[in-house]
Amino acid sequence: MTVSKALVLITGANQGLGFATARQLASSGQFHVLVGAAELTPDATDQSSLTPITIDVTNDASIADAAKIVSEKFGHLDILINNAGIGEVPGAPVREQYRQIFEVNVFGVVAVIDAFLPLLRSSSYADRRIVNVTSGLGLISMAGKKDYAFNAKAWFAPDYRSSKAALNMITAAHSVNLAEEKIAIIAVAPGMCRTRFTGGQGRKDTSDGAKVIVRAATEGNAEELSGTYIADEGFGLGW
Repeated sequence: MTVSKALVLITGANQGLGFATARQLASSGQFHVLVGAAELTPDATDQSSLTPITIDVTNDASIADAAKIVSEKFGHLDILINNAGIGEVPGAPVREQYRQIFEVNVFGVVAVIDAFLPLLRSSSYADRRIVNVTSGLGLISMAGKKDYAFNAKAWFAPDYRSSKAALNMITAAHSVNLAEEKIAIIAVAPGMCRTRFTGGQGRKDTSDGAKVIVRAATEGNAEELSGTYIADEGFGLGW
């Protein structure tokens, strides 16, 4: 299958921020978006810009199957957005709580990058990017900051925080490793948005959070942005 638009894969795109990001990219007319589930309604977006794809980031066979499908249908990938994530596992023992959160937020991201990197390398797109959706809660410098509304006193969550801190380091290390190949990798924190993930609480609507992800995936100088952290909360670029 040949597409004239830049090809984007978004994990966890069946709801929340992933859903909103897929809508915004597809509606721009510049991107063909591979989404985790076909939940975008026909009147919301041009369906010719969407292809549903099944991918479970906790299952290596599912990831491999998804990469194979993309390879057979398109032969390449231009932009990868690692959006799938979880924040808690209610009622689980502490070891299992950490294990399941890291399985999605850390190991899943690494496995998806590993599986789809050959397709990014096969792309002739001039602005190839990997975008990892992280959180300000993963910034070690912010956890103890007294005037930060989401410091560890207000929001303890050491399991979730540590998973996003690990994701930030994965982003930083990959940015160095992929620099010579001109594949940028960027961490983006969309902020606390009103989604099922946050129990409907947050300062932002999902569409506003998605704009930050879209910006990280499509705007600015990719080479300069690689290895940095993008957010609207005033943290600035860098770590």
